[in-house]
Amino acid sequence: MDYPPAMHHQVPHPSKPHIHHPQHPLLSNQLQPINSDSHTSMWLDDTYSTSNGCTSQRDSGFNSRPASLRSIDSTGTGPTHHGSGAPMYEQMPSRLPNDIENTHPQYTEMQTVPGKPEPSQVIPELLNLLMEDDPVIVREAVSLTHILVKEGNESRSEVIQSRELINSLLETFSKDIGDGKITHALANLFHSLSQQQEGLRVIYDCGGIGRLLQILDCADNIVNYVITTLHNFLIVLQNQAADEIQRCDGIVKFIHLLDRPNDKLLTLVTDSLLKMSSYNTKSKHCIQNNEECVQRLLSIFDTNKYDKLLLTISKLLPIVSSGNELNKRIILQFNGLSILEKHLRTTKSIRIRHNCLTTLRNISNQATRMRDIDSLIQQLTGMLSSDDRQSVINSLEILSNLTADNQINKSLFVKLHGVQNVMQKLMMNSDENNDLIEAALCTLRHVTARHELENEAREIIRKSYGIGNIVKLFRDKHFKEHWGIIKATVSLIRNLSLSQTIIPYLCEQNAVQKLIELLMNLDRERMKFSEENHRYDMLMESIIITLTSLSKDSTCRTVIKDMNCRSIVMRLSQLPTCSLQQSSNNLLQELNVE
Repeated sequence: MDYPPAMHHQVPHPSKPHIHHPQHPLLSNQLQPINSDSHTSMWLDDTYSTSNGCTSQRDSGFNSRPASLRSIDSTGTGPTHHGSGAPMYEQMPSRLPNDIENTHPQYTEMQTVPGKPEPSQVIPELLNLLMEDDPVIVREAVSLTHILVKEGNESRSEVIQSRELINSLLETFSKDIGDGKITHALANLFHSLSQQQEGLRVIYDCGGIGRLLQILDCADNIVNYVITTLHNFLIVLQNQAADEIQRCDGIVKFIHLLDRPNDKLLTLVTDSLLKMSSYNTKSKHCIQNNEECVQRLLSIFDTNKYDKLLLTISKLLPIVSSGNELNKRIILQFNGLSILEKHLRTTKSIRIRHNCLTTLRNISNQATRMRDIDSLIQQLTGMLSSDDRQSVINSLEILSNLTADNQINKSLFVKLHGVQNVMQKLMMNSDENNDLIEAALCTLRHVTARHELENEAREIIRKSYGIGNIVKLFRDKHFKEHWGIIKATVSLIRNLSLSQTIIPYLCEQNAVQKLIELLMNLDRERMKFSEENHRYDMLMESIIITLTSLSKDSTCRTVIKDMNCRSIVMRLSQLPTCSLQQSSNNLLQELNVE
């Protein structure tokens, strides 16, 4: 059988005896452990944002420097050979010295075969070497396999196509004697295989994901390779990889890695969590409900300065905060509001700002009762003057929640000229963005009632000539498609009608007619006995209460009588005892109708 020339290795330590393995012609006559100082440099040692490697040498956006093999002739007297891109067994001289030929007769046979052996001839010998008990032999076999993989083309394909070799390599993890050298070599090898889809597929088919997850508790120089490989799986195989990682409890192992101090490693871990939450529902729920995960993410986000890590965590936090109410309270418990508000104030990244605002919007409905959030309300109110539409909408939605049932927050918002800013955005909304309209109306609805500056807020709306713009938002013929806007508009007009000075303006802008037309449309839908009757009843009750306030003005009262809505109100007043029935009776009394 033809064998490749011997690989060259480090100069042996003088005190160590030579080890002879004549039965394995793939290995040199004198084997010594590889010096880790001259072995592959990790991708984390490279500049994060630049890469000079070719496409096959890169992982998913994070640099991976190819291994630089440097060895010295095993006899210790020959010339030093520095590794280049070519395979080591192409660097042997065409003719070996006579003393080597006499001492090692197997080399005489190799000289008769020109060139290097075919990879298909090497793989059976690699399988035999991987079965050895000697860790040095096993590690050298892994390194030779790695050389074949990095060589590419036919050599790489032969390795990938040998399912038996991949399985044997995965089993070789168990042969590590505790120094991590075999594990490191294997992790490096599988990382190289993962840089192409075919390599990822064969590792996946052989159950490699589960085996790789088992070594995530190793040192950073091993974990770096492993997490990059798993990250590549999630990029290429997506749902398949995520399902397998979840099946092997990989999420918990990822979360434990959040304690590591390496920023670039943390960036890969958090991005892997982000992809897992997108591809696997169980993983998403696990991340949302894991207090350790939430606490670590917020702590890193609070103290770290590495931009790519901060951006990745900012993408993950909206997913974490979209869980149940208990999950939102956990974020608040770990000082989430202050941490997010700090980034709103300091970040120069618009993407981080948007993600922070989305997270705040998700948790703000649980933050209504929180104290000492004046700086956050001030920050959000200031953002209403921004030209960034998304930031304005998110800020309005957060302010709507924070002012829903908090008198202090309502009054502070009015003092900060928030009402003027909202009215300006509402009146300048030329493209009629429904999200902005609804958020603005809800915020105005909250700050125009039930606090000490409510009348001031209502007067600001009147003085800004906003009554007409608000009434125009009634879309009675399409109320189903714009339910949120219609509901908020009715509630806002109901609050505005509490001021006697504003009622004439509402009447002048045909608010009474619009309300009655909407009441009639809702009543027709209600008569169909649909499943939506309950929400129809609630909106009809709000309309009738508003009409009751407006009917205190004689002009409005006349319009109500002329609109022929008495029959509807009288029929509603005869319903079984309920809030809608009571409101209808109140309106009839105000109109003096028996």
